Amino acid sequence: MKQVRWLYTILILASLLLSVSCTNDDDEGEVLSPTERYTGDSYGELYSPWVLNEQSRNHVTRWSCLYFGSYPTNEVVSGSFEAVDSYALAEGDVISDAALYAQLEQAEWDAADDTEVNGQRYHRLKGSGAVTASVGREQHYKWADTDVYHYFAYAPIKWRVLKIEGTKALLLADRMPDTFPFNTIDAATDWSRCSLRQWLNVEFLSNAFSSAEREAILETEVKNTPNEYYGTESGPDTYDRVFILSGKEVFALPLAADYGFYPFNGLDDPARRFRSTLYAKCRGAWWSPVEGYQGNSFWMMRTSGYTNATVTYICDFGYIYNRGTSVTCDDAAVLPAMAIDLSRGHWTVASSVVSTDIVQ
Repeated sequence: MKQVRWLYTILILASLLLSVSCTNDDDEGEVLSPTERYTGDSYGELYSPWVLNEQSRNHVTRWSCLYFGSYPTNEVVSGSFEAVDSYALAEGDVISDAALYAQLEQAEWDAADDTEVNGQRYHRLKGSGAVTASVGREQHYKWADTDVYHYFAYAPIKWRVLKIEGTKALLLADRMPDTFPFNTIDAATDWSRCSLRQWLNVEFLSNAFSSAEREAILETEVKNTPNEYYGTESGPDTYDRVFILSGKEVFALPLAADYGFYPFNGLDDPARRFRSTLYAKCRGAWWSPVEGYQGNSFWMMRTSGYTNATVTYICDFGYIYNRGTSVTCDDAAVLPAMAIDLSRGHWTVASSVVSTDIVQ
């Protein structure tokens, strides 16, 4: 296993040679240098994050990735597309196909607004189904007509592997698949009582995963610690199958370092920068217009802000706002996490992600 891991490290270092430097005094390749490590176990072709100089502002992380579950992602249009700025789109986000669009207009849809055409699953959405639907709000999806359906193809959800322990893998979505407020009512709350927890563990869980896939999702003990800066309580610990990360998991030792994030505050960490899918944007997710961060969205954590009517979040730069934003914020994207049993299958290996590649 050590030889396999050493070969894997050599490949990683070769790919990062132009952007990072590393010293390794081990000529025989039996152990990793003190400045680099794997943060957990491996499973087949999957590895826990590999981190280089993890306590440095120039740290580098490589995450193994996998596909698991599926969700509405790419929009089918009949002609040109101008609802989202081009810089905020990823390849494949827009499917320009007039014939397919016509088929979807005539298709039979179930109560969940889903249908299947030629073996592909689709979802339809109109303005009333969005968290927020705007015609002219900057850096938001531009609805020309909120009464007209928009059609989205389901696509596999890509996940980053944050940690492997035996056959258990902790996963974090590579793109925010949807938008939903932390709480639908403007009132003091916490993760244990919020609307988002209910939505993730009921609607998202049901829509994104088949019954067989749901059997592989493990119940996780979710620790809810106080806000590091303001001391605000974040509620009791919970047990969830789907959740979002906490402040300590994103910027406080030892969890943040294990997951591949810079383990301190005060840094616009590229590893914390994420983009939302086109479906999430249609549902209301904001995207950044700032050069160098264009297209990034911001995402909430489950840690309370300076009061229990606020929640902490990560901005488009990858910076943490411990003071937080209102729990009813309607345009933050959701970045779900979960643990699965890899031995139960239903997943496939995806291309890995390196933090030095996350420039926007």
